[in-house]
Amino acid sequence: MSGEDSGGMAALAAKLDASDMLGHLRNYPSDLAAAWDRAAAWDLAAVEGRNFRGVLCLGMGGSASGGDFLAALSDAEGCLPFIAWRSYGAPTWLSDEWLVLATSYSGNTEETLNAVDAALELGCSVIGLSSGGALASTMEAAAGSGASACWIPLPGGQPPRSAFGHIFGSQVAIAWRLGIMTQPEDAESILKHLVDAVEACDFTVEDSEDCVVTEMAESLAGSEVSVLAADSISPVAYRCACQLNENGGVFARPQVIPEMNHNEVVAWADEGNAEQALILFTWDGVHERVDKRIEWFTNSIETDPAWGIVCEGDCLLEAMLYSVVIMDWLSCAVALLRGKDPTAIGPINDLKSYLDD
Repeated sequence: MSGEDSGGMAALAAKLDASDMLGHLRNYPSDLAAAWDRAAAWDLAAVEGRNFRGVLCLGMGGSASGGDFLAALSDAEGCLPFIAWRSYGAPTWLSDEWLVLATSYSGNTEETLNAVDAALELGCSVIGLSSGGALASTMEAAAGSGASACWIPLPGGQPPRSAFGHIFGSQVAIAWRLGIMTQPEDAESILKHLVDAVEACDFTVEDSEDCVVTEMAESLAGSEVSVLAADSISPVAYRCACQLNENGGVFARPQVIPEMNHNEVVAWADEGNAEQALILFTWDGVHERVDKRIEWFTNSIETDPAWGIVCEGDCLLEAMLYSVVIMDWLSCAVALLRGKDPTAIGPINDLKSYLDD
């Protein structure tokens, strides 16, 4: 199946994108903007004015990626550690001196709800983000009983992995409101850049005949994919692999440079692995030694297909937000070319039903 012309990809989208995943992708910049606009009206009095030792970000799947992005931002330019937690319970070192940012788009993710209970029992300050569900009820009950807790509503009605604008937009706005991250002065130009990127990646429009996203997807649709990223944007590799898994239905795994230089690079040098597909994310703010490692890797390793993506942006936040546009459209293009509805997640729903028995 091929989408070599815009009519082909548009026809595939009309046939297979039953839940309008592509429509959600088009709304990504406006979702971010709306979250940032709503932030001024949030009641954060229960958690404001406190000196936290760090932030623990609870979440699973599409609701968890924002915690990884926050951690990368804080590692580069923040004042507190941000740590993502994808499981039940809580780490043994967690104390009431930590802020807990709990995200469950549906509000009913059992691992996150269990971790929230553990955090509240420890006396942590907890901010819950969801479109409703049990998390909203838990947070409202905790606040009513005098706990340092509040709930931030998220617009609902879409798959969590397509709601990154709502989710991460709200998470980073909370950090800005609490003064534990600095809001960029050029937020409007960042949003404009993302709008332009979405338009460039939309492979269904009339003038998308030479869309590079389609070209990439055609080369990747039948392959297992290794997604590499420079360490400062490591969450980009992980989220891209997850999007290819969930939207595209293809095997993908993330790795980070320089860490992979100490292990996986040996496998890349084996000629028997030459057909391994590669996506490599980098950006202009890469450490000079990491950049030199990337240069060696790209000059020394021969594999096909191989794609290098420079995450455009004048700051780390903008570069990572830009990467989301690329990976989301690419993963959905892969899905369509494979005859898959990009929203369909049958095995995940089957597992949830099994756990409910």
